[in-house]
Amino acid sequence: MNSSEQRRTVVVSGVPDALPPSRMADKLVIHFQRSKNLGGDVQHVQYPTNIKGVAFVTFDGIQDAENVLKTDHVLKDKEFPDAYPVTVFRFSEGVFLFLRAEVDLSMFGDPYGLIQHLKKNHRSVRFSLLPFKTTAVVEGPFKAMKVLREDLRTRMQSTGYWSGESGAGRCLVSVVGGLQEESTWVDTNVFKYIRNFQRRKLDQCFQKYAVEIKIQEQGDLTQIVLSGADHSFIMSARSDLELLVATLMSDLRTQKIDYSSLDRRQRERLLGFCKDANLQHPDVLFVPLKTCIEVIGPSASSYDFCKEVEGMMCDAKKQPF
Repeated sequence: MNSSEQRRTVVVSGVPDALPPSRMADKLVIHFQRSKNLGGDVQHVQYPTNIKGVAFVTFDGIQDAENVLKTDHVLKDKEFPDAYPVTVFRFSEGVFLFLRAEVDLSMFGDPYGLIQHLKKNHRSVRFSLLPFKTTAVVEGPFKAMKVLREDLRTRMQSTGYWSGESGAGRCLVSVVGGLQEESTWVDTNVFKYIRNFQRRKLDQCFQKYAVEIKIQEQGDLTQIVLSGADHSFIMSARSDLELLVATLMSDLRTQKIDYSSLDRRQRERLLGFCKDANLQHPDVLFVPLKTCIEVIGPSASSYDFCKEVEGMMCDAKKQPF
């Protein structure tokens, strides 16, 4: 995405899984073209994306993208079972490092009032108060979440408490058995790629600072918990890791080869094609999953890899596949 397109693009988080993706994309176009929503002509909508519940909406004009940031948005349609508030903010490359956390608000006298205040000061973060009213789910780009965390830490300085991320029940900064901990979230596919192609650099992030790690993959995101005796070392290790992820984030793309309709023998043959294509594109990682093969690599390489596999499959149609 070039700089002009970025300026015409907004990020929409909280998109509900209420309709098939293509229909939901159509509903987003309709919503953001309505004058009452301060929108304008929509060039295209990217949905779904690699981030669950997040869409990218690109307008024809920069001013339309600026205008929709000035109001709150609620998706309403007769095909929806309910009305869905969504959060809209400017696009940036940092959005691809998207985090989710749960925050315990029980120490505040008015959690609802606090959230309303935070919404005004942290426009790139989505807040959802859970039914039991003392815990909120917050979602947003890494930089925005980092600012929010510091804001909440200031507010909770007397207690020193911050709730665990993604329901993990773990503090962002805690003391366990004399060791301190920090956690961060990274894109799962980017982390898989790093572990396969940048393993030495990854290990250096932790060994250099005598930091231990625990890894928990949760769908599109992977939580990495870093622990050690020196908090400054932990922060340095986390900073090195996040820099390594950010360096690759903008270059890597994930393509998918669907094989949900193939039987076991056909899948094995398809995997053989992938292995052959990998010889021509060694900078690509392919990961067989339950219904598809994820192809992770630089944009051009992953695209060429998939086209080459597609060509092999077409040639094989002359034979029983």
